[in-house]
Amino acid sequence: MATEHINGNGTDEPVESSVAVTHSEHFQTLLDAGLPRTVAVKLDEIYIAGLVTHSDLDDRAIEALKEFNEEGALQVLLQFKDSDLSHVQNKSAFLCGVMKTYRQREKQGTKVSDSTKGPDEAKIIALLERTGYTLDVTTGQRKYGGPPPGSTHAGVQPTVGTEIFVGKIPRDLFEDELVPLFEKAGPIWDLRLMMDPLSGLNRGYAFITFCTKEAAQQAVKLCNNNEIRPGKHIGVCISVANNRLFVGSIPKSKTKEQIVEEFAKVTEGLNDVILYHQPDDKKKNRGFCFLEYEDHKTAAQARRRLMSGKVKVWGNVVTVEWADPIEDPDPEVMAKVKVLFVRNLASTVTEELLEKTFCQFGKLERVKKLKDYAFIHFEERDSAVKALAEMHGKDLEGEQIEIVFAKPPDQKRKERKAQRQAAKTQIKVTPAVFLNSHFNNHYSYMCPCSTEAVISSTDIYL
Repeated sequence: MATEHINGNGTDEPVESSVAVTHSEHFQTLLDAGLPRTVAVKLDEIYIAGLVTHSDLDDRAIEALKEFNEEGALQVLLQFKDSDLSHVQNKSAFLCGVMKTYRQREKQGTKVSDSTKGPDEAKIIALLERTGYTLDVTTGQRKYGGPPPGSTHAGVQPTVGTEIFVGKIPRDLFEDELVPLFEKAGPIWDLRLMMDPLSGLNRGYAFITFCTKEAAQQAVKLCNNNEIRPGKHIGVCISVANNRLFVGSIPKSKTKEQIVEEFAKVTEGLNDVILYHQPDDKKKNRGFCFLEYEDHKTAAQARRRLMSGKVKVWGNVVTVEWADPIEDPDPEVMAKVKVLFVRNLASTVTEELLEKTFCQFGKLERVKKLKDYAFIHFEERDSAVKALAEMHGKDLEGEQIEIVFAKPPDQKRKERKAQRQAAKTQIKVTPAVFLNSHFNNHYSYMCPCSTEAVISSTDIYL
């Protein structure tokens, strides 16, 4: 540590009330970085207090702080100093978040120094000690777990179908009340409570990932409409992290292998391409495809890149939108389905041929073919199960057919579709959307492959 004696006139002569000011070893570094002296002194005080170390802050945070006038920078550092940093792992990012919040408050004309009631820290510490989980706090969210301690779950990160969305959360409610309720359903992987930096309160919703799909489904049953506080009922549903993009304007002559190769050049994390062929010419695709990425984050990055207009595929700018997330219906509901969805049918396949092919497995209610796919309605579930086991992958009129159980209608999906149709009066409908609306208007069961464009609920926190 170094010491300076300041008397206000730049000399070393003693004055009547000299004050000894102690600085850290990094004080000169802050001055050399271009911070005003008053700002450097305030930040150095935070170093000395042990709230943060110089190595915790990267160049980005220091450069951002330099963009403020002295008064603004001092207010930012005061707010940063008064923040609870005990659960903040990335303090540099947290400081940047404080600066962003300051600018937002300035624009809205609200006081920067407004104090808000946060969580009961004693209860939070007690929760973390009991469960062994970690807590990472940023200005935008509070993340509990992810991963959980090995004693709770030692497996890999959970896949699609394990995350739930929790809405209508009281704004002053935190992990100490949420975790005890939801851990009854099963082991939690992580809980992300979305925060409003301007108020210091939560935004009224959270995402919770469980270690298993069964636990997530149990959480919906146990906690949906739960009265978490007197007169306050929360809403809980399965959340789908979308990792699939709909891409139009694809040359119809391109094969799946060529599409994979082309999009892998301009985006990262591409896992698969889902392509559909024209019913009357299997050598040509329908002019659109679906790109499936490793996770939602890589899909979002690919979407932004492809929509930028700077990236061309085969010399053209393609149409890109989110594909409807593939939502798994309730297992109990799917266990009662008696309708098969059959696709990749040859143009020569007729409804009469389908009836003759599938009636050997049990009595049929009806058969309906549209283009190169069809719905086979059985009277008994067991008959549908036998037909699926026997006919999936078999050759029918020169084409290998694919069979799955048709999905029952999704009410939320119908509502989204109705909203989009109401707002689509002057928008040209893509072939993919037309195809989906075509069979949905005729049948109470849906094709498992989604073709509508919609933003995933999890897109809001990227």
